[in-house]
Amino acid sequence: MNAQSFLSSQEFQKLHPVKQQVIKELLKSGQFSSPEALLPKFMSLNQELGKRNLNFTKEETTLLIGLLKEEMSPQDRKKVDLLLGMFYR
Repeated sequence: MNAQSFLSSQEFQKLHPVKQQVIKELLKSGQFSSPEALLPKFMSLNQELGKRNLNFTKEETTLLIGLLKEEMSPQDRKKVDLLLGMFYR
């Protein structure tokens, strides 16, 4: 599923409006072009959501990272998988 399809999906529509806005800003910013940039940015977004008593579920996180990886090279996708493996042990 590409980003545009996700933004018009029922899954996206069911999300809290703040989560929707955060996701739109993330996709629009393009600050996830490399694995090194993706994870810190994603953690920062989770901290922002935490200030509003919200967080991304594991399923939402997996879906979002999958969407963001679609724009990456195969090598960068492998790096993300490696980093996530260390992070989610």
